[in-house]
This record gives sequence, structure tokens and C-alpha cells, in this order.
Amino acid sequence: MYLFGERFGPEPGVKDKVFGFLPGNGIHDIHMNQGNSGRFRGDDGVWQDGGVLIHFPAPDRWVGIFLAFQSQSWHTDDVTGHPLDDVDGNRPEPGTLPVRIVAALVNPPGPAPEPETVTLLNASPDPVDLTGWRIGDRLGQKSPVPAGTLAAGACLLVPLAGGDARLGNHGGEITLFDDRALKVHGVSYTKEQAAREGWTVVF
Repeated sequence: MYLFGERFGPEPGVKDKVFGFLPGNGIHDIHMNQGNSGRFRGDDGVWQDGGVLIHFPAPDRWVGIFLAFQSQSWHTDDVTGHPLDDVDGNRPEPGTLPVRIVAALVNPPGPAPEPETVTLLNASPDPVDLTGWRIGDRLGQKSPVPAGTLAAGACLLVPLAGGDARLGNHGGEITLFDDRALKVHGVSYTKEQAAREGWTVVF
């Protein structure tokens, strides 16, 4: 088991709460460390979230556990880690996202640079204005979504050739951002999914 967090201690006069050894010494904050509220706001930061990784040797597999408190904001400032005051910080309910990524052509036929595409679906009953929206890759590079309105129930094929986002063939992430640069939806794919040249990955 591998724990990622922040060390505390040693505490010479305080016994460990679980095992009772002296001095108290250990690791905490093995959870999301952004978007805190109230007295925990001072713990906010970026690129310092904790987590737990468990390795099972037989069969060889890894399990990741990533935790957050319900009081923590879903949208945070990229510099301070504090909650954004003017947006809804609650976690979106599954199935309620109006526009989502439903497919991507990660590995088109032919030599690089390849004409990669991402397919968006407006699952809501209302049209959505996509002006200013962007598609981001695993490295944070972004490509523009064509400006205009996406009708209710309609799909849009977004070419990435006109921007900086690239979909690697060794696995990656695809993120959809709105006109305020807030994450709207995100998906990931594996190396195995990207290995089939010319096939569209469906999420």
C-alpha cells in the first residue's frame, strides 16, 4: 500500500491514536487538498492532492483510492486552490451533464500529424451555445470547439487539427471546457483502446 499525503510529527508527548506508539508520527491529508471551506481553507493548494494506491501482486493489478469531502468545491482556482466564489462548486450528478464527450478518433489511419477528432453530444432538451469552448488533452493543451449552437440531441465532430490538443496513442485524457475555462466533462482511454488504427473509441 502506498499513501500520498503530508507527514506530521514526530509528536514526543502524543501517542498514536490507533497503535499507541510514541512519538506520534505519520501521514495525513491523503485526500483532495483543494476547494476547502471554513477553517480548512488554509490547507488549499494545487498539485498536492493525496491518495492511496494498492498493489495486488497476484494477479498483478493496481487499485487507486481518491477521496474528497462533500464540503469541498468541485471547481477551484488554478493558482490558490481556493473555491471559485461565482460558480456552483457541487459535484455534478451523473447523467445530468448537458454536453458530454461520447467518442474520439484517437488513432486515425496514416502518418502523424493525424486528423484526430472528438465527438460531443448535447444530451439535454435545450440548445447549448459552444462559443468559446475548448477541448483539452492530458498535457493541458487545448483546441477550440467550433463556435455556434449545438441543438438538443445533436452531435458535433470537433477536429483537433486546428489547435494544440493531441491525443496520444499510449493512453490519455480528454477534457471539455466551457467559455469560462471550467471543466464540463472528462474521459480517459487506454493504450489498448488507442491501438486499433482507424477505430473510434466510444465512452
